Amino acid sequence: MKICGIVAEYNPFHNGHAYHCAKTRGQIGDETAIVAVMSGNFVQRGDFAIVDKYRRAAMAVCAGVDLVIELPLPAALSSAEGFARGAVASLAAMGCVTHLSFGSECGDLARIRRAAACDRSAIREHLASGQSYAAALQSAVETVDPDAGALLSSPNNTLGIEYCAAIDALGCDIQPITVQRDGAAHDSEQLHVRPSASALRHLILDGKVDACREGMPSEAFTWLTQAIDSGAAPAHVGVCDAAMLSYLRRLSPDDLLRFTGGKDGLQNRLFDAIRDHTSIPDICAAAQTRRYPLARIRRALLRAYLDLPFDTSVEPRYLRVLAIGPRGREVLRQMGKTAQVPVVIKPVNEKRLPDTADLRRDALVDDLYALAQPSRAFWTGGSHFRQSPYVTNKENRSV
Repeated sequence: MKICGIVAEYNPFHNGHAYHCAKTRGQIGDETAIVAVMSGNFVQRGDFAIVDKYRRAAMAVCAGVDLVIELPLPAALSSAEGFARGAVASLAAMGCVTHLSFGSECGDLARIRRAAACDRSAIREHLASGQSYAAALQSAVETVDPDAGALLSSPNNTLGIEYCAAIDALGCDIQPITVQRDGAAHDSEQLHVRPSASALRHLILDGKVDACREGMPSEAFTWLTQAIDSGAAPAHVGVCDAAMLSYLRRLSPDDLLRFTGGKDGLQNRLFDAIRDHTSIPDICAAAQTRRYPLARIRRALLRAYLDLPFDTSVEPRYLRVLAIGPRGREVLRQMGKTAQVPVVIKPVNEKRLPDTADLRRDALVDDLYALAQPSRAFWTGGSHFRQSPYVTNKENRSV
């Protein structure tokens, strides 16, 4: 059986994600099992996921994905390089994944792979000179392919380059393929039959949930509305302003340095902004500059709040299953023979593992995420040890 990995956030799952699954099977074969490595309750832009990880995973397996594995938290709150490395390492740790499919704006795998061959040490040099990560990557890529810099203006191309670079760096026997993005652009607010997740999030936060219906598979939309009706969504950083500020204001610039990822002065800028402003969005706006992109600031604040130092390894110590679709059990049987790290399907599996800082951290992080949900009924702790994966046998392969 061919098993293809997809790296995603599904925040929330929409028609473009279903299209990606369908086109992936169109390239590899209709019987291909698709495994998504998905960000958990916190996402790469440095924010709370709008719906919790188990409900987002359930949306995915109701709409074409066969198995959803959680991306390690340190990878989810990393730049494109760390995000990609953690995701590829997770797929490699399964021991049975044959392909990795990613969306891209250009659709040109050969060009993306050439760009991925750039000198990674050159990226470090450009970062040391004060460039942002995106600018440093662009400078390094242009030394390999002078025309490839244009690829970096599109975020999915950038991630595609990093996925291919991670495959090469880790020596994985995983074949990358790309599906050209079709629909609204990344972060576009344009309504479209295949909208961006950003557009859907804005509609949800504005209370216009029904407007999301045409942009999502029907069962994914049902999961979304049920979460909202129950008070479990939308989770939002604004609900946690006081909780986050009460913790962040305890930190000195030296404390903040553990979470910012470089001695470039960001820790001092954050220290001042945390004291001068009274909401997380205002702190981010005050600290943001060309040198300090908004996503990096958001991630640094969340890392500090969650006590997740910047140098924490992005590679998995275990694989947590969030949802199981039609072929998911078969993939799990394969993983039982090939997985290189423990596989956690139910809380009882986790309790059998040696007690580690990673396990304790992940439980605490889920409790902190709960505080961002609208209803206080979901603010109680301990959900980490009560939740089992959603399971469905129903196949839904619609585009």
